[in-house]
Order: sequence, then structure tokens, then C-alpha cells
Amino acid sequence: MTREKALQLMQVSLDSLQRSGVLKERIEVSSDTVILGSRSSLDSLGFVTFISDLEERVSAESGRERYLVIGDIHSLNADQTFLSAAILAEYIERITQ
Repeated sequence: MTREKALQLMQVSLDSLQRSGVLKERIEVSSDTVILGSRSSLDSLGFVTFISDLEERVSAESGRERYLVIGDIHSLNADQTFLSAAILAEYIERITQ
């Protein structure tokens, strides 16, 4: 899966959460979007729900069960205090290769 496709899946997931009422406002995904950290629009429930939903979408898209492991994602981003959509997309690209 490409990073661009991963970003698209993130947008679909966040749009779904907004429609279901988990998120009050729409979050527009770009590479710079903060997914986790002080500048994130997601609260803890929103983040967990987003990761679970995204994990299902990545698994369906790739045809294999995939898990988004926060510790593994952090290893790509160890020098930052936040998680961006770009880093999450890079991680998804790696686990689906």
C-alpha cells in the first residue's frame, strides 16, 4: 500500500467517526495532520476508535490481518512529541509491503 492510499484510508476513517458522532468536527488529513499529541483534534477515545477503525480498513484493503502497533510506530518517530499522519502512513506502507 502506498503512503497516499494510507492517507486516504485515514481520511475515510476520520470521516466515518465524524458521521457517527465520535468526532464533532471534520478533520482534514494531510501529511502534517497531528494524530496524537498536544495539537491533535482527537481525544483519547477518538484516537483509540480511529486506530481500531483504521486497522480494520488497512486489513481489508491489504487482504491480510494487519495490526497498528503503537510501540512500532513510535520507533519511526522517537524524536517527536507527536504522531503525524505522514509517520502513520509510512508505518502502514511498511507493514503492508
